[in-house]
Amino acid sequence: MKTILNVLLLLFCCHFSHAQTIEKVDNYKGWKWEETYVLTNEFISLAVVPDAAGRVLEYNLGDIQSLWINPKEFGQKYSNSEKVKMNEWRNFGGYRLVPTPVENCALGKNGDRSKRWPPPVTIGDAPYSITGVKKLDGKVGITVKSGEQHLPVPKWIPKDKAFTQPTKVEEAFTYERSLMIEKNSSKVYYIHTLTNVGKETINRGIMTTSQHQSWSDVKLQDGENFVAYIPFSSKYKMEDGEQYHIGVTPESHWRYVNRNRFPLDKNNPEHVEKYFNIGTNWTGEVAPGIFEIHFDYNLMGGFHMISSESWIAYANKLENTVFVKTFEKYNPELEYDHGVNIAVFNSGMATGYLETEVKTPIYKLKGKEAVIFRETHAAAKVLSLPLLSVNETGVITKQLHFDKQTNHITAQYGTFIKGDLYLMALNDQGEIIEEMKVKAVSPLKGIDVDIALEKSFSQLQVVVKDEEGKEYVLDSFTVGDL
Repeated sequence: MKTILNVLLLLFCCHFSHAQTIEKVDNYKGWKWEETYVLTNEFISLAVVPDAAGRVLEYNLGDIQSLWINPKEFGQKYSNSEKVKMNEWRNFGGYRLVPTPVENCALGKNGDRSKRWPPPVTIGDAPYSITGVKKLDGKVGITVKSGEQHLPVPKWIPKDKAFTQPTKVEEAFTYERSLMIEKNSSKVYYIHTLTNVGKETINRGIMTTSQHQSWSDVKLQDGENFVAYIPFSSKYKMEDGEQYHIGVTPESHWRYVNRNRFPLDKNNPEHVEKYFNIGTNWTGEVAPGIFEIHFDYNLMGGFHMISSESWIAYANKLENTVFVKTFEKYNPELEYDHGVNIAVFNSGMATGYLETEVKTPIYKLKGKEAVIFRETHAAAKVLSLPLLSVNETGVITKQLHFDKQTNHITAQYGTFIKGDLYLMALNDQGEIIEEMKVKAVSPLKGIDVDIALEKSFSQLQVVVKDEEGKEYVLDSFTVGDL
C-alpha cells in the first residue's frame, strides 16, 4: 500500500489557469529515490531530493535541462560520518552548497586547520529533513534543512593510513534552504539560512553551486555550445590587481589529460599545442564587460572573478536558452572566500560539467546567531547570444537601437515573466504620451522588437504586463542619452 501511495502523492495544488503544484514522487524519472519533491508550473520544473543532501537535481525550462545529475549516485543515501577519503566524494550533481572558507574545515596532520576534499559531509552529502511545504497566493515552495555540522572534520592522511582525530567541536552550524516558485514566471526564489548553533563565535559563509549539462552528446564533446557569462568591471579587481584568476597551469592541464584521458608525448607538437596551456575555453570578453567561459572535457580547473552586476548565467547555445542567477550585491568592505562573489569550475569528472558558483560574504556569527542570503534563479529562451544585461524581468541580448529620424526601435530580449510586451513613450515630465501593445511574451520564446512609434518622445520603457496588470520594466532609455 505504501508503494502505491508513494507513486504519486499530491500534497497540494493551487487551482489557477496554470496551476503551481508540488508532488512527492517515488522513483522520479528512474532516479531510485523514494521521495523526490517535484515543483512545476507552466514553464519550469524543479526536483528536490531530501536523501541526496536536499539537492535540487532538476531545474528545467520546458524540456531544456540546466542541471547535470550523476547517474552513478541514483538512489544513494549516505550517513553523516565525516570519515571519507577523496575518492569517496558523493557527487550527486545538481544544485548544492559548500561551507566557506574551504581551506579551514578539516583538522590537519599537525593539528592545524586544513582543507579537505570532499567537503564536510553533514551539510553536503547526508540526508536533509523537510521542515516545510508551503502554499501561498499563487506560489508553492519547500524548505529543507541539514543536520548539525561540526568542525573541524577528520582528514585522511595517506602516509599514516589513518584519519586525524578531532578532540572537540570548535564550530557547530546548520543550513536551511527555502525555495519557492510562482505562477506566470520561470523564477525560483531561494532563501539560504546559516545558523551558528554553538556557543563560540564563528566566521563562516557558504558557496552555492550548480553543476550544468555541458554537452549535447557524450560522443560529440561539443562543450563550446555550453557556456557561462559573467559581467565584470575594472572597478572590481582581485587583490593583486588582476581582473580574474584562472586556476590552471600548462603543467596541471597536461598532467590531467595524461592521467585521465590518454597518454601524451611532449615530443609531439600537436599534443603540446593542444594540452600544454591553461586551456582555450576561457573565451574572454565577448561583449563590453561580459566574460564567456565554455566547457572543455579535457580540463579540470576553476575561474575566479567579481561579478560587477551581481549575476551569473549559464547558456545552452544549441537551444538558445539561458539560466540566470541573481544575488546580493558585492560589497568590497566585506570578506569573501578568495576575494570574489562568483566562480566557475570546469570539471572533467564523470561525463563532465561546467559549474557556476555563488559565494556569500564570510559572516561573523556569535553563538545562536543566524544569517540569511537571498538568491533568485530564472530562465528564458532568447534569439541571440551573448547576454548583455540581466534584470528582474528578463535579459537583453541585443541592445535597443533607436533611429531618431524614423522613431524606429529594434532590440532583442528574453523574459522571465509571462504577459504582454508594451512600449511606453514618455515626455520630459515622465508622462506617458503613447502606449503600444507589441505582442504576448513568455519565458518559452525569445523576443524581437522591430517597430516604429508615431510620436516623438523623451523616454521609452519596454514593459511586460502580467495577466493581473502588474508592470515589469524590461528595458528603458532616454533619447538625450543616445
